[in-house]
Amino acid sequence: MAETKKERYRRIRGAILKLLAHQHPAPLDFKEVHFLLDDLGFTIREEELRSHLCYLKEKGFVKFDKRRSGGIEIEMVRITADGLNVLDGFTNDIGIDARF
Repeated sequence: MAETKKERYRRIRGAILKLLAHQHPAPLDFKEVHFLLDDLGFTIREEELRSHLCYLKEKGFVKFDKRRSGGIEIEMVRITADGLNVLDGFTNDIGIDARF
């Protein structure tokens, strides 16, 4: 059965979060995310990646940083604690168990 557009979008966003979580707490360069997604078989245009990242940012799952290196501005993407909680299945709690 063919994958619907919505299912594909959800899988791409999940892949983005997993890539960023693997690098956590460090960020990834926007272009690195793009290349890594391509390596995973999610070949998308740069504009589509920006759309997915904007969605994840609006949800509070990623944040952007800008760095300057040799006069070039590099856009970095980092997963937030809320993004990690989504991957861990803690969407309805704060991701902390203080019972011990």
